[in-house]
Amino acid sequence: MIWAFERALGVARIDPDLLEYVLAAVVCLLARSTDQSPRAVLEAFGRRSISDREWRERYVDLFPASL
Repeated sequence: MIWAFERALGVARIDPDLLEYVLAAVVCLLARSTDQSPRAVLEAFGRRSISDREWRERYVDLFPASL
């Protein structure tokens, strides 16, 4: 996970708008490799994710506002 985060951070430093393209590409690759639709991949991750409240209270401050 650290390796992947470092790569995503590198992309964000080039242009934060590129992160949406990276996300879409990864979701499509996961969909293909698991024989699911991109929507199913995102829904599965959404069900396992933390709440907005927990994100704001525990994690958001770990990330700088600007990359």
